[in-house]
Amino acid sequence: MQDQPFGGPPPGYPPQQNLQPTEDNDKIMAALCYFFFIIMGIIVLVTDMKNKPFLKYHAYQSIVFGVALAIGWIIASVLSVAIIGLCLMPVLFIVQIYYTYVAYSKGIFTIPLITDLTAKVFPDFPGQQTTQM
Repeated sequence: MQDQPFGGPPPGYPPQQNLQPTEDNDKIMAALCYFFFIIMGIIVLVTDMKNKPFLKYHAYQSIVFGVALAIGWIIASVLSVAIIGLCLMPVLFIVQIYYTYVAYSKGIFTIPLITDLTAKVFPDFPGQQTTQM
């Protein structure tokens, strides 16, 4: 079984063994979705790659993660007048690099709050909850 950050899928989510990469390039594309978040997510969703549940999962999650990260960058930019913003910017970049690495090395994973939000925003998200709560 694949080691998963954050203790595996949240309750109510399908087993994530179904969402495995089918080709060697799938892991690279998943990692690029988090590094180039919104752009690569959209590229995956408008090409034939959307037919692969593994890539579709990462594309949707990276779009929502990218929007959250962009909001963080805007807040950091506004706060950059103060020292707080200058400290927050490197942290946001490290988080982005971390999820890029995790997507490549671990495959499917959940991001606290982001994965749940992704399932609510996109009805055909492959990690969709099996039961409505």
